[in-house]
Amino acid sequence: EDRIEFIVGNFFQVLPTLKPDVVFLSPPWGGPEYLGQEVFDLQLMGGMMDGYTVFKTAKQVTDNIAYFVPRNTNVDQLASLAGLRGNVEVEQNLLNRKMKTLTAYYGDLVGHEEEE
Repeated sequence: EDRIEFIVGNFFQVLPTLKPDVVFLSPPWGGPEYLGQEVFDLQLMGGMMDGYTVFKTAKQVTDNIAYFVPRNTNVDQLASLAGLRGNVEVEQNLLNRKMKTLTAYYGDLVGHEEEE
């Protein structure tokens, strides 16, 4: 049966105990100050935490990760998380025709173009 289970707790403590199909990451961005940055550094995460560490922790339990980040996130950093031969699909999330955020998809969440 298809179900979504929401779990509240410390990500770094809870995640290693799980066997999820997919992990959706939406870590804190450091407050509205991220909007004043020309490029949001995923590693620094506005001083809140290391966004690479967040991703690597999720990768320990699944390759299927969706990473919800600010619109001004460094896309090269998102691509680097996929690894040398990995794939990433970056989706622009729009509201009222304005880009508000990005979601990066990894693993089986990456859409593949069907061949004609």
